Amino acid sequence: MKLNSVLAMIGFLGLSVQVSAQSVSTSPYTSYGIGEVLFDNNIEQAGMGGLSTLSTNPYNSSANFYNPAANAQLNMTSFDFGVNTRLSQFKDEVNTSKKSATYISNISLAFPVGSKARAGFGFQPYSTIGYDLQTVSYNDEVNFANTYEGSGGINSLHVMGSYNITPEFSAGVRMNYLFGEMERKQTITTEGLSLLTDYNYEAKLSGFQFTLGTSYSKKIGTNRRFEAGATYTLGTNVNAKIQDMTTTYTFVDNFPNHIDTIHYKKVYGDMKLPQMVSFGASYRKELNWMIGAQVDWGDWGGYSLTEDENSDLDTRFRVSAGGYWIPNFNSYKSYFDRVTYRLGGFYEATPLQFGDIGIKKYGMTFGFGFPIGKDRDASMLNIACELGQLGKADSQIIKENFANIKVGFTLNDIWFRKRVID
Repeated sequence: MKLNSVLAMIGFLGLSVQVSAQSVSTSPYTSYGIGEVLFDNNIEQAGMGGLSTLSTNPYNSSANFYNPAANAQLNMTSFDFGVNTRLSQFKDEVNTSKKSATYISNISLAFPVGSKARAGFGFQPYSTIGYDLQTVSYNDEVNFANTYEGSGGINSLHVMGSYNITPEFSAGVRMNYLFGEMERKQTITTEGLSLLTDYNYEAKLSGFQFTLGTSYSKKIGTNRRFEAGATYTLGTNVNAKIQDMTTTYTFVDNFPNHIDTIHYKKVYGDMKLPQMVSFGASYRKELNWMIGAQVDWGDWGGYSLTEDENSDLDTRFRVSAGGYWIPNFNSYKSYFDRVTYRLGGFYEATPLQFGDIGIKKYGMTFGFGFPIGKDRDASMLNIACELGQLGKADSQIIKENFANIKVGFTLNDIWFRKRVID
């Protein structure tokens, strides 16, 4: 086992602790439910529209944590690290604003265990909340200013395992340990009065979530292959410790004074996360090109935080398609002939509802996989860009134009191999 591989494992354990409290989001759409769900895919999958139920690495040397069964041909120890920068522009009928956030999006390590089994563990942000909004309302000729703030999110430490039941069929399971804090705050001020009212809502969460996966791979002719993959994430209850408090106060010399708590409640309950299903299929020519498509569905209408507090979320439905192309993986004359070029797109009916209006999300993606290191280990520097739109600009809804720029690397090595000559 190489020293740098050991250091990578140590670094993984340290980084997973350090990034658990990172600031991830700036979108007002994260004010609903558990915020924006981020647990989706790695960088190479993001460059292909989000295809994640399939084996999308042409060299079978990159781990898939979304569908653990899709690691049937993983033949090397794979360390993956990724960073995402999100650039957002928000528009309504009058105003425009811009915000950005950068965060570590993925750290994982996976490896073969014998000839038929695969295992791995990783860290990802699971969901994020991050918004800061102000509104003004009128009532009997009195102006009320409302400030809404939200922060926090859920993180995931996860392990996965898979087993090749036959040369063509494999099954796997992933267990997520979810943990984190969500905080929402509303401050109301009245024109002409120094009295302010704060509504504070905090939830500390922890619990487990399980995903089952299957994968089927059939060789066609000498160098073509058809693949299909599916996942089912079980609905689960996550432990929730909730603190709900309302206070009033005045400002004296820019400091809160005469603080009065008029409501306080602490609740121990459950957050109900919904069941989710994904299915994808692809057709490829070995070490040359691949095209695929995927459908995702999630029953977010069943989401709730404690028994007496339900959300107005709806079901989630997403369709994505994409693929890759390698001009000549074995070229010695041109480095760029060995680069993996990726392209894709997606359309999503999100769970967000404003009255009878459903919020739609769509976009296109592209990316590159640049070979690095030794030719035989298929390590890559991966870059992906996702350009999209969420919502639309009118009197009720904010339009968000966004760009996700993802950069990371996949490093591969062969572990646990017996030396032929010592």
